Order: sequence, then C-alpha cells, then structure tokens
Amino acid sequence: MSIVKGYRRSVACLFIIAGLAVIFVAGNAFSQQFPDCMKCHKMKASGKYVHPVYSKGCTSCHTEAHLKGAKNPKYLFAKGVDLCWGCHDKSKFTKKSGHPPVAKNECYSCHDVHTTNNPKLLLDAMPWICFRCHDRMEFKNKTEHLPVAQGKCTACHDAHSSGSRKLLLADIPKVCFSCHEQKRYILDDKKKHHPPVANGKCMDCHEPHSSVAQRLLLKATPDVCFSCHEKKDFTDAYSHAPVSAGMCMNCHEPHQGDVKKLLLAGSPDLCFRCHDKAGFSKSNQHPPVSAGMCRVCHEPHVSKNQALLDASINDGCVKCHPKIGKAPHGGGSLSQGSHPMKGKKDKKTDKELSCASCHEPHSSDSVSLFRFSARSSTDLCVNCHAGN
Repeated sequence: MSIVKGYRRSVACLFIIAGLAVIFVAGNAFSQQFPDCMKCHKMKASGKYVHPVYSKGCTSCHTEAHLKGAKNPKYLFAKGVDLCWGCHDKSKFTKKSGHPPVAKNECYSCHDVHTTNNPKLLLDAMPWICFRCHDRMEFKNKTEHLPVAQGKCTACHDAHSSGSRKLLLADIPKVCFSCHEQKRYILDDKKKHHPPVANGKCMDCHEPHSSVAQRLLLKATPDVCFSCHEKKDFTDAYSHAPVSAGMCMNCHEPHQGDVKKLLLAGSPDLCFRCHDKAGFSKSNQHPPVSAGMCRVCHEPHVSKNQALLDASINDGCVKCHPKIGKAPHGGGSLSQGSHPMKGKKDKKTDKELSCASCHEPHSSDSVSLFRFSARSSTDLCVNCHAGN
C-alpha cells in the first residue's frame, strides 16, 4: 500500500507542477499583452505631464518587458535616439543648425521620457532648463528683450534644429518681424533707409537678448553710431548740443524716413524743435533763413567756428556778399573809409567787431537786418556812438 500511495502522491505533484507551469506561462503571456505596469511603476506616470505614448501602453516602447535575454536595455525595441524616431519625425531634428544636445543624440539632457511637471516633458521649466547650459547672467541686464524677460526662448529659437543660424525660427530680419511690425522699420514707400536696416542686419546695432544700453543697443548712443560713423567727424572746437550730449536720435531716425540723412523733419522745421522760431521770423529775414537753408551757414554737428558756422563770421558773409570790404561800407557816406569790421572790440559785446556787430544774421524788424532799431545806417550809429 505504501508504494501505491507514494506513486499517487508523485502523480499528484506532477499534475500540480504542470498546472502551475501552465498558469505561469499563460500569466506571463498575458502580462506581455496587457501588462498592469502601474502596480509597480506608479512614479513613471505621477507628473502633471505624461508621455503621450502611455495611451498606447508601456509595451509600445518596452516591447520585451521582463523577458530574459532582451535585445536592448530597459527592454526597449531600439537603442538611444533610434527609439525616439519610432514616433518623432527625424527630419525635424536634423536641420542645418542643430542644438548640441540634439546633435549628440542626448534627448535625455532636456526631457524625461515618462513624466514631469513641465510642458514638453522638460526636466525643468523654461527658461531654467536653458540655464542648465547657458549662463543666465548673459541674459540679465539693464534692458531685456521682452521674450527673454518672460522666459520665452522658443519664441525666437527652435529647441532642436533649424534651417537658420543660432537655431532661429527664421532668418533675420524675418524672425524679428514675427513680433515687430515690419512697416515701422522698412517700408518701400519710405525714401530713405538706414543701410543696416535695408540689409536686414538688425544685430549690427542691437543685442537680441539683453543690453546695458537703451533699446537693446550694442552700446549706448553715440558709441553705437561710431561703430560705422567716424568719431573724428563729430569732434571739434564747437559741437551742436545734441551731438555733444550723444543724442543722435534727437535729429535722426535710426531705421527709415522720408527726409535725407534720415532726419526727423526737413530744415528748418527740424531746427525749430529746439530753436525758438520767433528769432527767425521777424519782418525782415535773411534770404537763407526764409528759404529754410540753415546749412548754408551752419554745420549740423561740429565746427571750428562759434555758432557752428562753416566759416568765421566775416568770411562766411563775403561768400554771398563779395563786394563787402572792396568798397566803403558802414560809414562810407560820411567819409572815404569804411567802418572797421574786425580788429577792434565791439563796444556793445566786448567781442571783436564783425558783420554781426551791426546785422542780425537771421531776422530783424529793422531795415538791412540791423541789430538795433533803425530806419537808416545813421540811425544805427548812435547805438554805439552816442552824442557823435
């Protein structure tokens, strides 16, 4: 009887083992087709954002989950970046200009493949993810480009690859015009365009991220202007006040305009923005003044002569009045000689006598542009020679 009982027990054990084997194999096959991975891997889907492939099941990527001898690490169907190309279009990541981590197939440098609390499965929020490699201090300054200040790096840059340099979404200036209204900077209807603007070279004058200067300029004015314009041409004994103060844009448009030299307005309207028009609009006006030809006598930037004259007072006058000095002038009716016009002091101003001692250069309510109230030259004399 003991032999029979032992035999029956052995047979029973075999059946039990076979049953367990069937259950294990069936169960393992079932786990491969419909795994409940979250029972053990809850943290892989615990973030605010989850890899969309989860909707298709973990085995979309981990095709050999928990199988011995799996071909690739982590039971994946491919190695490294080749796994990503299973869903993502490779051409979007391999353009002319590539982000170094992308070019090195280091997707995990920026992204978590399962879940994060940041959009796009980023390891950190924008722009902090960028500052893991890029020095934050290069983007912090007195003046910051609005997208930079808002941490919107991808407003201008593609995070992976681009057909444009610096991973820009488009070439300059097209990328700039995605925010800045193009007609404000370059419009065919405008007559004059600043050469860097006309050639789409915004970066010749501006920093794209941040700057110590106003309007994201590479340098404060006028130094940024001297990057192209010769500084020596704006330095002399006498300087126009806006020039000496470095206020180039008090007179000039930096991008485009309708007036030559990119002036904010034509002459003399531009001049009257600072100079009181009343002094130039009395009853008798110097012809260049009435014609708005300020630059016939004056330099707009700097000069060796006071009042920014392009020549000394008397030398400037004889350019248009050549007879002065060749015949008696100012007193010739009383004597054979002329009134001295230089070499002596003006009794009224204590400066050297000149044409301007008797004449207003711009306008006057007296005849012959006399500086003092007079109806004739003899009326003028008593202003300096009282009682004679």
